[in-house]
Parts: sequence; C-alpha cells; structure tokens
Amino acid sequence: MIKNNYDKKFSIAHWDGCQDDNFFLESFENASEQWRNEIYDIYFGATFRYDDVVYGDVMGVNASPTHYKNLLKIQEKYGIPISLTLNAMDMPIGMIRQDVIECFLRYIKKYYDDGVRICTISHTHLMKTGALQEAFPDMDWKNTVNHGISSTQEMIDFATLGYTTVQLDRDFNRNLNELKRAKKEATRLGIKTCLLVRESCMPQCPFKAEHDHWQPGKALKETGKSYWELIPFTCSSWRTVNFSSGTQEEFDKGVANPRTGTNIMAHSRDDWDEFADNVDIFKTSGRLNRFDPNMVKSFGYYFEINRIPQKQVGYPTHLLRVDSFKEIYENNLTPFHMWLVTAGCKKHYPLVTNIDEIKEISANHFWNKDEAIDLCKTLKRCKNQCYSCHKCDDLFETGNIESIVNL
Repeated sequence: MIKNNYDKKFSIAHWDGCQDDNFFLESFENASEQWRNEIYDIYFGATFRYDDVVYGDVMGVNASPTHYKNLLKIQEKYGIPISLTLNAMDMPIGMIRQDVIECFLRYIKKYYDDGVRICTISHTHLMKTGALQEAFPDMDWKNTVNHGISSTQEMIDFATLGYTTVQLDRDFNRNLNELKRAKKEATRLGIKTCLLVRESCMPQCPFKAEHDHWQPGKALKETGKSYWELIPFTCSSWRTVNFSSGTQEEFDKGVANPRTGTNIMAHSRDDWDEFADNVDIFKTSGRLNRFDPNMVKSFGYYFEINRIPQKQVGYPTHLLRVDSFKEIYENNLTPFHMWLVTAGCKKHYPLVTNIDEIKEISANHFWNKDEAIDLCKTLKRCKNQCYSCHKCDDLFETGNIESIVNL
C-alpha cells in the first residue's frame, strides 16, 4: 500500500460539550468513507474520582454515557480507535498514593476491557511509577500538548517516562528544523509524534497555565460563565481584533495576524508534506464544540470566503466544501491551513463543491497572494521570535507590535 500524507493522519476531538448526545455519531456516519479513513483516533474526556482525589481533563467537559456508547460503536464498526483523555494540569499528589493507584488501575481497566487502547495521561509522576505500563501493556500512552514539549530533548525525556506517543507543543508549527530532528529521534526510539495544528493560542501565552488550572475547576463552573466570558482581557481581546489597517475585504473571513495563534501555516501541498513527512499524527481541537440543531450533520472540510462586495443582498460569504482532506491535497486547494478553520455549516446555506469553482473563488484570497505565501514560508521556521522580525506586522500594516498581550 502506498503511503500518503492524509490517511490515518488526524486525531480529532469528540464534541464532549455537545448537548445532543447523538450529533457526533450521526455526523460521523454521514461523512464520506474517505473522511473516516483519514482519522487516526477520536479523543474524549473523563474524570476519575476516589476519596479526596479528583483527576480529569483540562477542558472541564466529559463525554456523557451515551457519547461513550456511541464512541464504542464507532470503534467496533469502523475500526477507528477511541482515546481516553485525562489531561488535567492540576495533577493531585494523591494520585501516587498506593491505594489511589490501585483504584485508578481498576478505573482504567473498565475502559481497557471495552477495547480502549489509547490514553492521554498528564500525570508524569504516575507514569514514572510504571504501574500503568505494567498493568496495560498494550495501551498507547500519550502525554498532553499542555506539557509544552518544544524540543527534541524534552520529547526524549517524556518517551523515557513511558509515553509511546509524544504530543508536541504548538511551537513546532513554527520550528520545522526542530520537528525534523524530533522525527529522526522518534523513529530511533520507536515512538510516534503528534502535532496540534490549530488552536489559536498565542505563542507561549503567559495566561495559559492559570487558564488550564481554572478551566475544569469548581470555582469557574460556579460563575455560570466560560473562561472567555468571565475574563475578557486575555485571548478574547486579541482574537477579535481587526488587524488590517484597511477594510475587512482586504484580508477576508477568518484571516488574522498569525502572531495571535501558533497555528500551522501550510499554504500548499508541498508545505503540508514538509510537516506531514516529519510527524505521525496531526491533532485538531474541538471538545468544547456546542453546535446548534441547525447545523448540517455531516463531517467534511469547509472554507469560508467573503463575497465581493461583502454587503450584497443574500449570503455574505461563499462557503466551499469538500468531503475529505484527500480532495484538498490531490487538487492542491490552497491555502491548506484555511480549510482547518470552519468546522461546519448551517442547513440550507449554499455550498460550492465543484473543484474548478473552488479554485476560481479562492484564487484571489489573502493567503494566495505572493507576499502572504512568502510569509507562510517564513513562519515555518521563525520560532515565534516576533520582537526581532515583525514580518507579520508588516504584511498586516499594523506597525510593530511589541507583544500580543498589549492588545
């Protein structure tokens, strides 16, 4: 079988936050066979409780019992692994007590007996005990992206703890040379690597550690608000800023200064291959997704572009759709990274699905302009050292931005 850079390549989030228990399952089953073939695994959150110890996931949402039953159906019917996620960043010291370890092993065994063979564990002290690896020798153990592994040496250190898939920090999206070094060592060690391609978190965000501690906590839940509603002066303030000095039409729907997020900026098939050849799995986020009943129940890839002029009568945007990443890849539907922005569409919204029409509509998109393509090439190796570069600021005509946190 010829290897390609899209089949079994994507680790996707289960919509743990979706109140419709069957929405994910129905959308999954309505997707194309090729789209399903591209999925490496589906990760979902859970929480362990024993006595005074609580250890769960960092997002503060878990898959419901019905969600979990549906995930088991997907695993059995389609052969796509599901992945238990326990990635809380407020790791309780009680987890390394012997009585708690024994209870936790029984907890994991319930999933193991159901056929779950992939598990994310953020508790490095627990991994160091070796108890998990001994009890469940066939489990693929992942660390969490939130460990912030940004160098090859750190990857090796985590592999030494017993992790068999190392999830790398978003910084690798801007450090292709280091990603190549990591791939070489991962191959030598016989482990896999995983790279989160999009989450719109600023590089090395100074608020992230506190956010990760607060997100699943009781205090935040008691406010009845999300982190972003309660605290409007962190990423909420720079994710919504219009970074162009001109009009919205100049840079189009969903386009923002790349400094606001350490997302992959792969423009073309060649750019995608540079990353895909050097990492085993691409991860996408989405466990907080709460789609409304008006959403189309079918997974695919969407790309939204403003119509010209934007304020014309009728729909304000073109919504492009393809059934799989294979279509994006084989037709070189640039810019690749913009196909990772929009997760779905509402019913009755007109879709453009013809490949020739898609190419015609997207030809003049902001990220298909020569200067934007050149920036994408820089971003692959820039290491987020914005203070001495400002190439993003130059393209977006903002003047030199000292730090995103000022916005």
